[in-house]
Amino acid sequence: MNRFFHPVSANQKKPTTRKHLWRLPAGVLLAAWLAAGPFPARTESADVPANGFSVADVVEAIQRARNPARVLYVIAHPDDEGGSVGLLAYLSRHLGAEVALLSITRGEGGQNAIGPEHGARLAVLRTAELESATRFYGTRLFFTRAADFGFSKSAEETLRVWGEPVVEDMKQVFRTFRPHYVINNWAGVRTGHGHHVAAGLLVPRVLEALRREEDPFWQRTVLLDVARGGGEGVRVPSDTISPLRGRSYNEIGLDGFVQHRTQGIVGFRGAPFLRGTRLLVPEPGRTLTVADFVMSLADLGAGLPSLTSGLQQVEQALASAQTAALRLDWTAATRHLAEAGRICAGLASQLDGQHDASSRSTRDEIHRVQAKIQQALVQATALQIYAAADRSDIVAGESFRVELSWQHRADTGSVRSATLHLPAGWQIAGRETQGNSVRFTVAVPDGAMPQELPDAWMHPWPEPLVQARVVLEVDGYESAAEVPVVYNRLSSTRAEEVPLRLVPAVVLSLEPKQFVVPRSEAPPQLRILARVRQYATAPAETVVSLAAPAGWTVSAPVRLRSEEPGDHLVQFTIEPPAQLAPGSYTLQAVAERAGKRFASSLEPLPSFPTYLWSEPSHVSVRVFDLAIPAGLRIGYVAAANDPLPDALRQVGAEVTLLDEVALAFGDLSRFDAISVGIRAYELRADLARANERLLDYVRAGGTLVVQYQRDSTWNQLQPAPYPAEVGSSEGTVRARVTDETSPVRFLLPDHPVLTFPNRITAMDFEGWVQERGLYFWGRFDARYEAPLALHDPGEAETTGSLVCGRYGRGMYIYTGLAFFRQLPEGVPGAWRLFVNLLSQSRNPAR
Repeated sequence: MNRFFHPVSANQKKPTTRKHLWRLPAGVLLAAWLAAGPFPARTESADVPANGFSVADVVEAIQRARNPARVLYVIAHPDDEGGSVGLLAYLSRHLGAEVALLSITRGEGGQNAIGPEHGARLAVLRTAELESATRFYGTRLFFTRAADFGFSKSAEETLRVWGEPVVEDMKQVFRTFRPHYVINNWAGVRTGHGHHVAAGLLVPRVLEALRREEDPFWQRTVLLDVARGGGEGVRVPSDTISPLRGRSYNEIGLDGFVQHRTQGIVGFRGAPFLRGTRLLVPEPGRTLTVADFVMSLADLGAGLPSLTSGLQQVEQALASAQTAALRLDWTAATRHLAEAGRICAGLASQLDGQHDASSRSTRDEIHRVQAKIQQALVQATALQIYAAADRSDIVAGESFRVELSWQHRADTGSVRSATLHLPAGWQIAGRETQGNSVRFTVAVPDGAMPQELPDAWMHPWPEPLVQARVVLEVDGYESAAEVPVVYNRLSSTRAEEVPLRLVPAVVLSLEPKQFVVPRSEAPPQLRILARVRQYATAPAETVVSLAAPAGWTVSAPVRLRSEEPGDHLVQFTIEPPAQLAPGSYTLQAVAERAGKRFASSLEPLPSFPTYLWSEPSHVSVRVFDLAIPAGLRIGYVAAANDPLPDALRQVGAEVTLLDEVALAFGDLSRFDAISVGIRAYELRADLARANERLLDYVRAGGTLVVQYQRDSTWNQLQPAPYPAEVGSSEGTVRARVTDETSPVRFLLPDHPVLTFPNRITAMDFEGWVQERGLYFWGRFDARYEAPLALHDPGEAETTGSLVCGRYGRGMYIYTGLAFFRQLPEGVPGAWRLFVNLLSQSRNPAR
């Protein structure tokens, strides 16, 4: 596959508490460098989107070169662009404006509908989804370093958490892109998600700060608000049918928007709000028409007659190139593009040596036009570059081979040179040319490390580790294109392009990642399975050991002899001391090879397997007081990627996953409790059909624990034994508590779910992460009991976070408390409370 513009490095964050998360943890930084996904590429000078070599692609690329207008569209999270996808595609693909999205966060605080990734791992997926969507919109993409710390109820909280650095990051993105128009997606929003409200407030604040600086450019930049709820504004006709593609720009944009698979967007494909047109409202004192998004190249030379004349010639050459492309006369099209590029280069050279602000600004604008011309020229020649390495995983101190080949349309130019762009210190140790291909041998220095660019955080991905660079000459004018070198991983059923990544010689992947040890029991013997992967190609002995705290007994180190890259499985047994104090303990796995120590893991993300995630190779052991009835039998109705069944098995519960057949025909009476996982009523149609059987199970004496369900499904199905609704008169915003440190009031401190088998106190709500919970009941029948009251600061209490009701001889429990976040993090109080919910059928006082 051929691509012509590469993303740069990502800044991933892990939201756990509402702290200011701006700097990258070392493990996440390594992951970002090791793990660039299947990225699109770009040349150093051609920075606009290119999706292919068809007539439509080439004509659109030339149109972008003819229109120097730049538009920046600002959102808070990936997928916020929803209602404007047609607008983005229309501005970019129809009018030829250079459009960019600025997403203030990477969306790591959201949820994941397709896999188990959360936090910083989810940020990787959502970055990839938005980057993929922009290929359809035809836009560039920027980010800031602000963290998505989960749902926020106020702009005040959001701005407090993000702090002043988000303003500085946004200013830097603005300065980099230099937009003529800034579209504020969340303008005028005053309720709902605090991130949205804050984003709407930040955009004018940032632009106003730039206008106070010396650069006069910002006085000409126009701020546009997206009109909401009707009203007046300039309608952007995104329902127009593209004359080149035969589809409306709304439809083209929608193809991009459905890339947001983690957010369950596919189900909204037919939603009217995705197919409408947007109204844009200019700031006071400014006017706007759709035609204003098309600027003239000649305007770039205002006040300089020699430049104006030259830019008019550029415009004429580009118009001729566009006409030739539509005639499929590629020889003429490429020659006209080369002519436009030559003229631009000459105009820029006229300004060399002139250091006043106006000349620098004009020279920058001309260079931008020249870059877009080069991009269009590459597409018009259909220059396809294939650059494949003999492996994807590169180890410092070793060498690897790359085969580079190319082809292009006949009679449109010739390749003048082909080489590799390598990191500093790397060398081409061998080169063999044969026709339209070159074979390289690349030597990697010992101790090689990735080098991050200063502005890496604002781009989607790291720079590709190695790039192939091909220089094409058309009618005496040279244009360069770069593509990332990849490894083609082939199997009998699929072919994948895998990016090159610099990896340790040895990595260790451990299972499980965490143990929960109830202190009420004698500490059990622990077993850890280590997968030792050697990436180094040279034979050597590797010694794998496990370090434990003083007083712990660990099995002996294991010696492995590896002749080539591959995996070995090693098992360690650990005996904790008999008297084990509450706390968190770390077991660290280490591999020693050729005098070097390695202590990191490297594993593919389940939902994005070409991306390797790195973190320290250690296992945490959480020890706390936890009483759990012996042999507790749990039936679990999981929707997808639910972490709780495996977590419960760790503490001795017998967990059985209930599929459609088990729900319809199985013996449910054998379970002490049945738990319905998050969103299961929404994602499993068989659950609604089996709901009466679950209520019969409760009526006969069972305990049913239903974790949070979204209001849209719950309120329609009404699956509880007595009436209950998720949400409140103010919607679901108030039916959640986002502050994980917020106080909890005990309304029924002696209620069975708070006393058996663990006495729950205020201390059990310490150390929670990200939030207390969500999708609480807002209204419910008087036959239910609510033992807890919670609230966010400045809000009234809600009692719908945990609601219990006797039904027949059993107990029905609904809880919106975020156990799905707390148990995987080893939060002791959340563990104790959840075990209580599941243990009520064993409660002698029932």
